[in-house]
Amino acid sequence: MTIISAEQVGNRLNDWRIAIRKHDVQSAKEMYTELKELLQEMEENQEVLTYYSLLEGKYKLILYERRGKKLNEQTELDCPSKTNDLIEYYFYLYKALYASYKRDYASAIGLFKIAEKKLQNIPDEIEVAEFHTKIANLYMLLRQSLISLHYIQNAIDIFKSHEGYERRLAAAFVISAANFMDIGDFKRAEGYYKEALHIANSLNDHFLTSQLYHNISILYAEAGESKKCIDALEKALSDDDYLSSCYFPHSMFMLIKELLSIDERTQALYYFELVKQKHATEKNPIYTAKMNLLYHLYFTEDMVKKAQTCFDEISILKELKDAEGARELSALAARHFEELGAIHQAYLFLKEAYHMEHPIIDWRNSDEKNEFTDFHFSHRCFRTNSVFQYIK
Repeated sequence: MTIISAEQVGNRLNDWRIAIRKHDVQSAKEMYTELKELLQEMEENQEVLTYYSLLEGKYKLILYERRGKKLNEQTELDCPSKTNDLIEYYFYLYKALYASYKRDYASAIGLFKIAEKKLQNIPDEIEVAEFHTKIANLYMLLRQSLISLHYIQNAIDIFKSHEGYERRLAAAFVISAANFMDIGDFKRAEGYYKEALHIANSLNDHFLTSQLYHNISILYAEAGESKKCIDALEKALSDDDYLSSCYFPHSMFMLIKELLSIDERTQALYYFELVKQKHATEKNPIYTAKMNLLYHLYFTEDMVKKAQTCFDEISILKELKDAEGARELSALAARHFEELGAIHQAYLFLKEAYHMEHPIIDWRNSDEKNEFTDFHFSHRCFRTNSVFQYIK
């Protein structure tokens, strides 16, 4: 068997890195298959193997972000020895991204800070833009809009000056749009979403288009434009690949919730049945809890049973670290019980929503808490129970 040099594999890994950061999913898939074969024939080199493992982690995150492929538990990697600046940087960046995915935001912030220091040793403008996009996304999720906008504008300026990074530019526009929505500038937010949609359409990327329609539906929901929201969600759910992705329940939950808000109960029940059939083959505990809560909130007649079931589902969401989902659904339940004249139950749910606004981050130890006192955020990953797609 011919032994392939580590340098040759390393060069191909650099090509794979570029495909991954461009979000060129097809090319990245092809290279992944090729590299697995090359590694079996490569001379022994631990640095290259570490580089491959880190890129593989990023690749799987991209498949989750860009194609909705479920992300399994990742293998814990050892910290690389100080021999390669890029590998060190990727190690901390990947750990930060995975911590964010797991909703361990305190750890994610600390790891991003370390990665940012390592980035200073890497003279690559696109890597800077990539990092700014990732950390801007985290601050956006945590509703630190002005900090997020600072980072994402830097990324937009860089991506605009480089060809081949249109998908990354679209993702940056989404983060900007979400931040402007957070500060109440809906018109400007809509403008950024439309720019992103224009890019997706020009690339003929139907999955990205579906993700963007889901995201713009959140804007319309926030603005109280239910008809536009429902229309956008129906467009998001029109792509077969999107329907088979892990993002399906995000959009379906949003659609059902919006239909119920305008009292379209018959249509909502139809979609409840579709989700039930889907869940028979693939369970999503967070969305199972959310769907159960919605169903009982609107269709259970017994007031005591309705309230108790809703509290049970909120407790499940809290256990699953979906603090924002628990908060938003508590507020929704409070409004619903108030409309029914059940003031005591409405008060209890409103109290729950209020408490969820505060101790959102689970600080792991006192040192972390002291270090990040200035970053006391409220979790916003799936705002108003309307998941922002991970297209960053």
